Amino acid sequence: MSTSAKRALLIAKQWPEPNSTAAGRRTLDILQLLKEAGYQVDIGSPAQPTPFQAKTGYGEHQIEVNDESFDHWVRVLAPSVVIYDRFMMEEQFGWRVREQCPNAITLLDTSDFHSLREARHQALKSGQPLNLFHPTAEREIAAMARCDLTIMISQVELDLLRQYFYLPEWQLHYLPFLVRELPDQKAQPGFEERQHLVMIGGFKHAPNRDATIWFAEEIWPKLHGLLPGVECHVYGAYSDHAMHRLSDPTTGFRVHGRTEDALATLARYRLNLAPLRFGAGQKGKILEGWLSGTPTITTPIGAESMAPDDAWGYTLSDAPDQFAATAARLYQKKSAWLSARDAGNRALERGFSYSDHAGAFVERLEEIAANLEAHRNRNIWGRILRRTEHRAEEFMSRWIEAKNKDTKE
Repeated sequence: MSTSAKRALLIAKQWPEPNSTAAGRRTLDILQLLKEAGYQVDIGSPAQPTPFQAKTGYGEHQIEVNDESFDHWVRVLAPSVVIYDRFMMEEQFGWRVREQCPNAITLLDTSDFHSLREARHQALKSGQPLNLFHPTAEREIAAMARCDLTIMISQVELDLLRQYFYLPEWQLHYLPFLVRELPDQKAQPGFEERQHLVMIGGFKHAPNRDATIWFAEEIWPKLHGLLPGVECHVYGAYSDHAMHRLSDPTTGFRVHGRTEDALATLARYRLNLAPLRFGAGQKGKILEGWLSGTPTITTPIGAESMAPDDAWGYTLSDAPDQFAATAARLYQKKSAWLSARDAGNRALERGFSYSDHAGAFVERLEEIAANLEAHRNRNIWGRILRRTEHRAEEFMSRWIEAKNKDTKE
């Protein structure tokens, strides 16, 4: 692929908001990689602009769903790479891109495995066993099959796709959050300079809402009793009345809403709490805790894909009593706090290094570009799904049947 032909288009469900969501941070990681590899980058989104979206410097375009104006626009733009931000964007725009830009490499960035998150949510609400094979999974897996490559932020989820959904490894690529340099712990506030507890995470994300409610109702009464005088401050973009009503000044539980600088906010607190009961992907709130030198207490779901269970400096648990006891111990005992902080720094170094992952991603794109026809020929299920276009034969038959009925009448 010549340098002059390298143009990347992100079709985004929402405009990236890195200070509001981990997904926004993830999106900008990918776009920065492409820019550094010599791609001209554009973003198209059907969402309305917000005052909180990143000032990226990339081309930004308002696009419409179910509108042929997109066809002319994308044909003129002529991207060589198209990234769909979640499977819904591939469903809406994938067939149009294939018609107008047949030689564009198509990538699906799941951000997290949406189907797994939804399945875990349903299992939590119903008390029933986890069911991975539901209608949303069928849609998401179909979108993966239609694309040339799916980018997964979680190695756990990549393995799950191979084991349960039989996606081949050559259609998947692992790309975690990227950390370019480790934080300087000496420049960060120490144990004695910090006080109180913090939680952070956007409230449009269902796992964060659930975690806040569960913590306020089940864990905070226990933890507050273990740490009298210590407060817990909750920050999250798009907070609403349901979240703010959890505030209780008498116990020091306070919901503040959005923070403009997550790292600076986290660095004021002694402990970062991530009591997640369901979810998927990597957790930006935990990454930001580590980057700010703030040890994070989380659950097994929160820890998944971030670091091994034995690499946190404490025992992971989703039992309210154990979670509260662990938080109290790390809050009060400096040696335990330092051990957890050092564990977070090791996790950053071992799992999120820019130098370990950036080059491999770009090389994968270049390899596909150089062998695009052969790559697509291997993907028989993707070819079948692209040919039938979501049960096209059935709908054509139904249309003819209805037309014939109208004629007889």
